[in-house]
Amino acid sequence: MEYIYLTSTELLERYKAGERNFAGIGLKRPSKAGILLKDVDLSGIDLSRANLIGIGLERINLNGAKLQGTWLYNSFLRDVNLSHANLSNANLRRCIWSGVDLSHALMNGTILFESTLRDANLAYTDFEQALLIRSTLRGAINIEHCRMWGAFVLHLFMPDGTVDEGPRFVNYPQCNEQLR
Repeated sequence: MEYIYLTSTELLERYKAGERNFAGIGLKRPSKAGILLKDVDLSGIDLSRANLIGIGLERINLNGAKLQGTWLYNSFLRDVNLSHANLSNANLRRCIWSGVDLSHALMNGTILFESTLRDANLAYTDFEQALLIRSTLRGAINIEHCRMWGAFVLHLFMPDGTVDEGPRFVNYPQCNEQLR
């Protein structure tokens, strides 16, 4: 896929001007340090299939965002609202997310590999057919209301500190029925 690259400043300016569809973009990194966005409302933005590798987001509102197939490899998110967002088939390898609200988010087919979702709100999050490998959900809340039908679990750290060694496919619709 050929990306159209924008700087974070260009993205924010176009968003403030009313543009919401940024499907297939890539963000230019201003330096080796990467991109850090703070205190921005990007609710409803379309970043499907975007290249956001190594991005840092703090106190960002991405409620209802479209992030299908987005590369968030090596991303750092703190206190980000991703409720009602669509992260289906996103690549979340080696991510560190803290205090993220994923309530009602779609994460079908998403890859969580060596990632941390610490203190995340997982109320009604849909992990159907997702891959959760060597990742942690420590401190996550409302996990009993998320869905994991057909998800593949291998060495997953659970909110209570226990480890689901797997390997196995989860075959129950609600987390509280299978992750005990």
